[in-house]
Amino acid sequence: MRISGALALVTALALVGCGDDYVTDSQASVLLVVRSIEDGNPVMSDIVSEENTIVNCDVLVEAEVVAKNPGAETSRRDSVTVSSYHVKYTRSDGRDVQGQDVPYEISGPLTATISAGDSDTFSITAVRHQAKIEPPLKNITGLDLVTMRAEVTLFGETLNGDGVTGAGSVQITFADYGDGTETCETGG
Repeated sequence: MRISGALALVTALALVGCGDDYVTDSQASVLLVVRSIEDGNPVMSDIVSEENTIVNCDVLVEAEVVAKNPGAETSRRDSVTVSSYHVKYTRSDGRDVQGQDVPYEISGPLTATISAGDSDTFSITAVRHQAKIEPPLKNITGLDLVTMRAEVTLFGETLNGDGVTGAGSVQITFADYGDGTETCETGG
């Protein structure tokens, strides 16, 4: 009896940390889900446009608010107001020094309210024009190009006051594309 009780205790303690993050990270009854960024298409970001100007690279993000428990009813108080976003850049080769290998992380304000069970599409700045005049992007010339992943995290709060986050990513290829590309275009 003592051995089985001890075994049950050890098993229970081992399972304490087992659970999906979406269950334990927030008290909200809903999830903020990033459905797509630029409809899942890769993005081409021009470093300098043909008019010799530098502009932001904006992308469309589709987000949805879904119930954690699909059988549960949601109310207006489960609506989520998205208030900000954060973008972090990564490379597949593991080089990740900000300002040297990848642009500096950015954050920005956002105001969008999404009702539970609904989705909304809004624009965010994935690459600020300032990043294009700093290393590593300013070092791209001629036929050089660099491909990175922009990891986008949305931050919001339900009308009940529970914090929620949602994340997604998009591939961005930076180059001096020359004539024809103004700032940001999808490859799809």
